Amino acid sequence: MGWLPSKEQALTNGYSITHYNSDNALPQNSITGMAFDKNGFLWLTTQMGIVRFDGKNFREYNTQNSPALFWNEFLLSQQAPGTNRIFIKPTADSSRILTITDDYQIVTDSVISASPHHALIAPNSHLFSYPGIYKTYNSKEGVHKQLLQKLATSHALVTVNERQAYFPYAGHTYFLDENTRSLTVLPEITGRKPALQFMVNDLYFYIDDQYRLLAFRNGTLQKNISCTAPLLQLLIAEAKAAQDPVQTSLKIKRDGTHTLMICKDTILQLRMVNNVLDYKLLAANIPVEDIKCMIYEEDHKILYVGSMTSGLYVLKLHEFERLLFNKPGFAANSQTSQIELPGQRILTCTGILNYSSKDHVPFPATRNFDKHVLFQASDGAIWYSESKLLKKTDGQLRAFTDVKHLGYFLTGIIETENKELIYSNKHQVFRRTGTADTILVNDLGLAKDEEISALRAITPNILWIGTWAGLFTYDLKKNLLRPMPGMEKKSVSVIHVATDSSIWIGTYGQGMYKFYQNQFIKMPMDSRNALVTAHCFMEDRHGYFWIPTNKGLFRVAKKELDDYAAGIQTQVYYYYVDKAYGFSSNEFNSCTPCGIETRDGWFSFPSIDGLVRFNPDSVSIDLPDKNIIIEQVTADDKRIVVKDKLVATQDAGSLIFEISAPYFGNKVNLHLEYAIKELNDKWYPVNADGKLIITNLNSGKYTLTVRSQTPHAHYTYNNFQLTILPYWYEQVWFKCLLGGLAIGTFLLFFRLRYNYQVKRAQLLQQKVDERTVQLSESNRVKELMISAILHDLRSPLRFLHMLARRMYNNHKASADKELSQILFQFENATNEIYDFTQDFFVFTNMQKEGFVIKREKIVLRDLVAEIISLYEMGAQLQKNTFSNLVPSPVTLHTDASLLSLVLRNLVDNANKYTSEGTITIEGIQDATTTRIILTDEGDTMNKELVARILNKSFNPSLHGGWGYKIIIEILDRLHGSLDIVPGNDKGNIITITFENKG
Repeated sequence: MGWLPSKEQALTNGYSITHYNSDNALPQNSITGMAFDKNGFLWLTTQMGIVRFDGKNFREYNTQNSPALFWNEFLLSQQAPGTNRIFIKPTADSSRILTITDDYQIVTDSVISASPHHALIAPNSHLFSYPGIYKTYNSKEGVHKQLLQKLATSHALVTVNERQAYFPYAGHTYFLDENTRSLTVLPEITGRKPALQFMVNDLYFYIDDQYRLLAFRNGTLQKNISCTAPLLQLLIAEAKAAQDPVQTSLKIKRDGTHTLMICKDTILQLRMVNNVLDYKLLAANIPVEDIKCMIYEEDHKILYVGSMTSGLYVLKLHEFERLLFNKPGFAANSQTSQIELPGQRILTCTGILNYSSKDHVPFPATRNFDKHVLFQASDGAIWYSESKLLKKTDGQLRAFTDVKHLGYFLTGIIETENKELIYSNKHQVFRRTGTADTILVNDLGLAKDEEISALRAITPNILWIGTWAGLFTYDLKKNLLRPMPGMEKKSVSVIHVATDSSIWIGTYGQGMYKFYQNQFIKMPMDSRNALVTAHCFMEDRHGYFWIPTNKGLFRVAKKELDDYAAGIQTQVYYYYVDKAYGFSSNEFNSCTPCGIETRDGWFSFPSIDGLVRFNPDSVSIDLPDKNIIIEQVTADDKRIVVKDKLVATQDAGSLIFEISAPYFGNKVNLHLEYAIKELNDKWYPVNADGKLIITNLNSGKYTLTVRSQTPHAHYTYNNFQLTILPYWYEQVWFKCLLGGLAIGTFLLFFRLRYNYQVKRAQLLQQKVDERTVQLSESNRVKELMISAILHDLRSPLRFLHMLARRMYNNHKASADKELSQILFQFENATNEIYDFTQDFFVFTNMQKEGFVIKREKIVLRDLVAEIISLYEMGAQLQKNTFSNLVPSPVTLHTDASLLSLVLRNLVDNANKYTSEGTITIEGIQDATTTRIILTDEGDTMNKELVARILNKSFNPSLHGGWGYKIIIEILDRLHGSLDIVPGNDKGNIITITFENKG
């Protein structure tokens, strides 16, 4: 397999030529035969194998990669028009005939090879089969049998098709017709020696040794056939030049449709015109020697020439012409504006070019016009500028008149419907009525180096002004100038109003636009971005725009651009024409007018090397509309022949598809794209070498689609089915196994989860029950806390009530000293009640979540003294005496409020159950503990109640009080312990113990 690019095209008179040889593409330089197959591929036989050419890349078939090939030298039969199969004959084996399958493999044609009665000697002949003739005449002795034996090795056979031929032998010429199984001698040329024989269409021409020309059809002399004198002279000259008629005949080649003649370095096409044999010159001065075979592709004006010594030549016959002055130099032939004059002449800024006689008249250097603008008014006057002067001349260029000093060259000029002229220089726009000039625009507000570049009347009253810095509109009736939104800073080069009144804008560097629904729609770019500079829009009779640029010429259907602007079409096909069509430079110039149509219907565009002329109606358009072939895939480093599907493993690595699309036009016009819809909807370009590499596909089925675009949003598609096999762990059985395991795991998980949830529900119910009990107990606590408040406040409030009554009854009779004492007591009692309520609120807050113990250093004696003072009045009522025996040095690091609440409860209980006794509070502190000991002389506590208090099974609702419930809870928070020792007859000793923490 060989995929190599072609060499750069070289330009020659009348055609451009592309040369392929062993240096750049071919395996060998000897081309022995050529033929196109039904899909448009060009097949070449060489002395080193068989080659298939798609116009860009070559594929080689040889003994190394094709099992059917045992030799490397072959002949290729002439292919009749419309034939679907190609036949190839190995030169070393006359018994085997090869053919090409639909999937482009070379195999032995078993049917034809099985019959020995066929002949293929030269590429100028068809594969001629004659089994019926052989059967009829081989059994007969005589000249016919000898003729059949000679037929297999002679080069003198001239075939009409696969079943008819002419053969000179032993002084006679025979017509062989397999259709009738006959051998017929041609009596008109019996006894004459052939000097030259060839076929044109179905006519057999014979020139004898007396140089008489005879023509036969189906073995019958055609007396009404003649030949033009010039051609007959050429044929006789060729016959005289070579003594061997076979060698002379080889100068006339056939391609299945045409008969081509080599005359020195010129190629002629022999053709019949009204029963007259004539010729047409195709190419002269061709640099090809030893021509072996030729094909003329008439629709696209292409000659394919195979040489025995120098490979393949592709000659593109010119359809464009270049008008230029013979005077050398860039200045004379770098053309811009142009006007057609009578007599098939074109006026340019450097002279007059004649497109019929080529009798050109260059101007002297002193007469050159300014190049940007030429304009011919309706009265025939030609307007131009020269040396900053506006000038005009008549249509015959007889008188040249200075009209106005412009101060700059003319940049644009148009004529209105009422015959007024509107013209411009760099910054100004003028209107000329008769001989009077009026300034319409004096300054556009542009930068100094920016200028007016184009003028166009859109309607009778609306003028568009293109500049290098945007587009402006001017109302001629209202004298109103304003910029056009959307075209700011655009370098406008041309404003075109099409035949349907649509408006098109070409720019220099920003692409082209259509003015559609009051906005400017930018047209899409071509593949090479050449349309970024659009110099002109010329519309032909078939609805196509021809657009010259700095990088060649484009042809595009106007409807495609219209549909794109309307959002109907997403892509536009641009057909690219370059200098291979007959001009010398791809760079065109921008000017006014940007292009003209001459009276003969040809278009003319200015370029930097002459005027480029062509007939838009006859230019051959070679579209890439042939089938796309996906024929081979490289997987696992092996080439696999495929047709429309492939099955591969994921371990196959990168898949390399070899894609071919026969196209022999300009390669820029072939746009091959591919998409894999299972991955995404995007289209990607195929590499220039036709190789498409796809990697990292997961298992599954994919559709690879390759397409090529043609005008009007038409595409040629080829779909290829690709299956990537899954790994063993991706297959159905493994997935079923995993599914079963997953279901089993789920059921097991569900069972374990269910058991867990049941157990959790039981625990939750247990917690709910516990919380319910706690909540009930909390409610009871809250109720009893109210009782505790009333209990603890009842005594001091009763005392306050007694003091208040005493004050009311005795305040008039009491002495001041006694009254002061009573008020002092009253004040102390109320203060102690306030302190009590504050402490109780502390206990209440302790029940809340997030309560924090606030530890501080306290002096125990002072705390005890405050508590005693609170209950002093109550002690008087009980006739009790408090004794504070706590030493002053004893301190504790605890929460004073909570400890005070504990001691008040204990003191209150001791005072409540003691009468006419002493209540003592002591404090003992050693190295490890601090103890607070309260001793009373009241009723002895019940020992069972003491036990319940100490083991925390004390129930306030059953045992008559919440005091000890509160005490126990607070001591737990303060990390203290309680001990109660009831006396035998009376009194109790209550001890609170705290561990000292260093």
